[in-house]
Amino acid sequence: MNFSEEQLAKLWLASSESLSYKARERIVKHFGSALLAFENFSSEALSLMGEKAFYELNSSKGKGLLFFQKEMDNAKAKAVFLEDKEYPTLLKQIQDPPFALFYYGKLPQNPYKAVAIVGSRRETKYGSRMAQNIAEDLALNNVIVVSGLAYGIDSAAHKGSLKGKGKTVAVLGSGLKNIYPKDNIPLARDIIKAGGCILSEYPLDSKPLPYHFPVRNRIVSGLCQAVLLIEAREKSGTLITIGHALNQGREVFALPGPVDMPTSAAPHRILKEGACICTGAHDILENMGWEEAQLSFFDNKTDTEKPKDLTKEQLKIYDSLYGDTFSFEELLEKTSLCASEANANLVLMEMYGYIESLPGGMYRRKNV
Repeated sequence: MNFSEEQLAKLWLASSESLSYKARERIVKHFGSALLAFENFSSEALSLMGEKAFYELNSSKGKGLLFFQKEMDNAKAKAVFLEDKEYPTLLKQIQDPPFALFYYGKLPQNPYKAVAIVGSRRETKYGSRMAQNIAEDLALNNVIVVSGLAYGIDSAAHKGSLKGKGKTVAVLGSGLKNIYPKDNIPLARDIIKAGGCILSEYPLDSKPLPYHFPVRNRIVSGLCQAVLLIEAREKSGTLITIGHALNQGREVFALPGPVDMPTSAAPHRILKEGACICTGAHDILENMGWEEAQLSFFDNKTDTEKPKDLTKEQLKIYDSLYGDTFSFEELLEKTSLCASEANANLVLMEMYGYIESLPGGMYRRKNV
């Protein structure tokens, strides 16, 4: 990918991690262009930015413009700039869009439909399954799934989109040459191979520093029309993405979970505060006015995780507990078993670790 001198100068500006969006605007306005800023950069520019950003730019200026072309060539990376027509239209609308995006793969083609799926890194089996199922169904309806390539819900969302033969976008909190977590490098490759992309606003060699991720989250929500929260504890950093989404005017959805699980706390709170409930992709498609082409989760999906050694009566109970919790009385109604028969089988199933009893006389599958 060959860059003009003006674009190379923009890559120079983007090489400073400490340079804010507003400071970049001031620099370009003051000098007239990124190239003129590069050519006339001096100590007088210190008043336009912070001291750290000034020294970063002053240091990288000494490498020359061609350094940035060679760096991009060596990494086989691509870049898109804010004024380019290929730049994601939705992201242009936020208050502080990235000056430049570095990426591998293919950017979403404007116009497009996209939903961010975010949540806990320490997901439950239930959360992982739902993230994958919803992402798969969104993909089947030509909706791009955006997430952060992290462990947990992020990974499940990307995998679900790939399963649905869709395109998914992973937004990094590090440079493209430092994909984090490293365990997800194969997943990143699958995303690119499937026609999606991984992208970052950070320079290619940037490390996954803790303060990068809250800033990165505005891009996750900014790329989309809607954000779905699946599992997060009350003080989870994932809520930063929800805050960005609200500020950006995005629609916010949340998946309800078991009431006694810590990871249900944040979704249940934002549901009380007015977020839209999501029990499946159909809720998002309907709310957003997007036509439903097909839904695999409700129409075609079968429960493939059934234990092979359950009796007919125990299978009735196990099937009845799919994806939810139920009381003893509700199970009697759903299974048509008599009380003594149901009670005996519930005791055996709990003993063998297939189900668990909860406070209030409720039951659910184990580790859902």
